[in-house]
Amino acid sequence: MKVWRGGWGSPARTMQLGPGGPVPPAVVRLVGANVALYVLQLLTGSWLIVNFGLVPALVGDGELWRLFTYQFLHGGLVHLGLNMFMLWMFGSELERRWGASFFVKYYFVCSIGGGILFTLVRWDTWIPSIGASGGIYGILMAYALWFPDRRVFVWFLFPIKVRFLVIFLIVLETLQAIESTGTGVAHAAHLGGMGFGYAYLRWYGVGAGRLVPPRPQDLRRAWRRWKLRRLQRRRMGSGPTLH
Repeated sequence: MKVWRGGWGSPARTMQLGPGGPVPPAVVRLVGANVALYVLQLLTGSWLIVNFGLVPALVGDGELWRLFTYQFLHGGLVHLGLNMFMLWMFGSELERRWGASFFVKYYFVCSIGGGILFTLVRWDTWIPSIGASGGIYGILMAYALWFPDRRVFVWFLFPIKVRFLVIFLIVLETLQAIESTGTGVAHAAHLGGMGFGYAYLRWYGVGAGRLVPPRPQDLRRAWRRWKLRRLQRRRMGSGPTLH
C-alpha cells in the first residue's frame, strides 16, 4: 500500500511509499524477531510450529504460552513478508507518536487478544494457527483511529481512506469467520486483534475515536473524483509518444 498525504485537491498533497524517515526501534526489533524465528523454522522443520503454534485444544489443557508464541511463526516467506510490510507501513508512525513502550504493549495485547478469540471460537481444534496477523490488524485499527482520513493505495492501485478500509475489513472478516470457508486463514484472530486493540485504546484514552462509515454523499464524491482522475489520465495519454 502507498500512503497518500494531504487531501484531494490540496496543493500540498504528496504521495510516498511507506511512513518515511528512519524505522523506529520497536518496529525494528519486532521485524528482526519474526525474521530470526522464521530462519529457525527453516532449520528445525515443523518442530517450532508443533510446540509453539496456537493449538486451541492444547491452550485449553494449560499450554497458555501458545497465545504469545504463535505470533512469531509464519507459514512461508510471502506470509512473513506481508505481515512485516504492514507492521512497518502502519506501525512506524504509531510508535513515533506513542513511544516504544506503549506501542509494544499495544501490539502484544492485540496479538494475544487475537489468539484468545481464536481459541474460544475453535476450542476443539488441534490444527496449529501461526502468524502475526492479530497484532497487524490491531495496528491497522489504531492507525484508522489516529489517521482516519489518510489515504492508502490498496495493491498500489485503489485509493481509499484508512477508516473505510478498516470498516470493510471488519465486515469481510466477520462474514468469513461466520461462513468458515476453510481457507486456512484465522479470521477470528484478526477480529480479536482489532477488538482487543480498540478496547485497550479506549481504556487508556489513547486516540480511540470512532470508525464512521461512509455517507452516501461521501461515496458520490469519491465516484466523481475517480471519474475526473480517469478523464485526466486519458487526456494526458493522448499526446505524442516520446522515444
